[in-house]
Amino acid sequence: MEDKLPRIIPEPGTTPNVQRDAREAFEVLKAGGVIIAPMDSGYALLSCSAEGIERAFQAKQRKPGHTLGVIGSYATHEQLHVLPPEKFEMTRVLTQDMHSLVGVVALYKKDHPRMAALSPATLDRATKGDTLGIGIVENEFLRELTRLNDEDGQLMIGSSANLTGRGQKFRVQDIETEVYQSADLVVDYGLQRYHRYKRPGTIFDIENMRVLRMGANYEVFRDRMKQWWDIELPEDPENKVGKATGLGVGLKRHLLKILLCYR
Repeated sequence: MEDKLPRIIPEPGTTPNVQRDAREAFEVLKAGGVIIAPMDSGYALLSCSAEGIERAFQAKQRKPGHTLGVIGSYATHEQLHVLPPEKFEMTRVLTQDMHSLVGVVALYKKDHPRMAALSPATLDRATKGDTLGIGIVENEFLRELTRLNDEDGQLMIGSSANLTGRGQKFRVQDIETEVYQSADLVVDYGLQRYHRYKRPGTIFDIENMRVLRMGANYEVFRDRMKQWWDIELPEDPENKVGKATGLGVGLKRHLLKILLCYR
């Protein structure tokens, strides 16, 4: 018997439509299904149901003890995490205003209805002790999808759309067959923005102001933390940022030659 393949949106020859595509993805999630969705740091395998999360967990060949993350909006983060106002303002600026990609780990509200609705197995996979990790979304499709989830009260949980240990997948056609076929719907928005990093997103323990994972675009996150809140974080050894020195000598000479030509 031939394996069932997921439905793909947008259909070939059709351009993305964020409102339409997010609504279709939401309906699949609401029905208990699994989706593959675009994130700047690679495609993600996501579900809101205990059965769907288990299917995704098995497809990734995830080992017991490995956590999955909540993918949500800033509003999701504000609802579920326990933080002082100044730290919520920090994440609001980084994610809502600056569209930064960052996963935030902090204490969570165990009695919140959205957490209480999770099955014991899902809760165990999504939390570590008293902390919960939330990947705060950055692209417009996920912002609309998480808005729909917030209105409905369901939580979207998952991980990168790849076999465990095989690295991020930045194009749908690169996703392993086992993972691809575990989904009911694939939202194919082409090559994702941070493909050159070949890394997942940054994860930040905001409770202790500690970097747990240097991910894609980390150097931008680090620079903003220093510039706006004077918080010094470790430098990424693979993506160092040099000091700004203005126009290079070669460029200055080139511009001077151009100006002289018009005299």
